Amino acid sequence: MRRSIGVALVVLLVACSSPSAPGGRTSVVATTTVLADLAVQVAGPDATVDALAPAGASIEDFAPKPEDAKRIANARVILVNGLALDRWVEPLLRNASKDARIVTLSDDLPRLGVGESANPDINANGNPHYWFDVKYAKVYVERIRDALVTADPTHSAGYQSRATSYLADLDRLDAEIRANVAQIPPARRKLVTSHDAFPYYAAAYGLSVVGFTQPEEGKEPSPAELADLVALVKKEQVPAIFSEAQVSPRLAETLAREAGLKTIVTDLPTDSVGAPPADSYLGMMRVVTDKIVQALR
Repeated sequence: MRRSIGVALVVLLVACSSPSAPGGRTSVVATTTVLADLAVQVAGPDATVDALAPAGASIEDFAPKPEDAKRIANARVILVNGLALDRWVEPLLRNASKDARIVTLSDDLPRLGVGESANPDINANGNPHYWFDVKYAKVYVERIRDALVTADPTHSAGYQSRATSYLADLDRLDAEIRANVAQIPPARRKLVTSHDAFPYYAAAYGLSVVGFTQPEEGKEPSPAELADLVALVKKEQVPAIFSEAQVSPRLAETLAREAGLKTIVTDLPTDSVGAPPADSYLGMMRVVTDKIVQALR
């Protein structure tokens, strides 16, 4: 309650402020560090980029601070993932300048997960984790480029040039991931993770998602649900269990023990960049792929 009142007060105090950034550069605010890193590659020296949720944060559970309203008010470009992943930003968006460009990066992309998940948000809206398929990360970059060019046409050549270069980097990353996943025998390309974060990765790179220990974010599985998952893991002969870095590994460890599995990965980065070498989108994707390949092959 106090946090909500604090945000509301900041909204009132800065409602009439105009977007600005140090040195006159265009200010970009992203909800997550993954989106911010993509934006940094396009922005270069011509814009400042800030993430609301810090590195290592659990994005779906993140609670913005009152001062985040001012960060939104000062932004020329605001980058939102959408599909309920970062819905906590919605009250802050009321404070955005009338001239700010608010870009929901997942808009109109093909959705996986609708009607297939126990998570009501995913079931109704679709899975939000598009960046795990590099082709969708490229769409995000293109949308970021277009927003920056529109907001700051003076530096459009720089934005376009850097985006073109980074898109080529993403093409190389995509090919690298495919080559690495090809090392896994087809019968072992099976994922069991903490929550439903990898349908786009699995669909793009030839794996299947068998299940996840938390069908709904922040909710423990019932004993019956856990027993069903143990039975499924055994039936599918899943080689390893994965737990994301932002959540407790306890459920994954319990599942591995009950299913008789010795291979468990408890630090898979997902919604946020992490410590080096996973401190960028490129690095995070390489770390995720390396951990998956090492555990499954």
